[in-house]
Amino acid sequence: MSVPSIAAYTAPAATTQAKSTTSTNSKNELSMQDFFTLLAAQLSNQDMNNPVDSTQFISQMAQFSALSATQELSSTVSNLSAVSYIGKNIKATQIDSNGVATYINGIAEKVEFLSGETYITVDGNRVSTNEITQVS
Repeated sequence: MSVPSIAAYTAPAATTQAKSTTSTNSKNELSMQDFFTLLAAQLSNQDMNNPVDSTQFISQMAQFSALSATQELSSTVSNLSAVSYIGKNIKATQIDSNGVATYINGIAEKVEFLSGETYITVDGNRVSTNEITQVS
């Protein structure tokens, strides 16, 4: 009886597709709504003869709340640091939808907070903090 080698094994297409679908999610964040949806699903699908201990749910909620607070604090600190860029020389790279890069170099004039994003105006050009490559 012949046994195929492991090297000859290829993953099924469904497994490969599942991995690529997961990576297309641009925001890998779990919102409070997502957490409660998962919690409700967990409660409705638990074994009634062996229910999950309620302290586990409280522990999960506490961990999620701590994580959420930490993310909010990180965002606030990031916004405050962006204000310190005013008057400094900023270099940024913007890439348009065609993949063409535009290099921006100049003095930061103002900071704007729009739709949860932080933008800095550099010589009349609005750049995202994610596009900044150098501050001096």
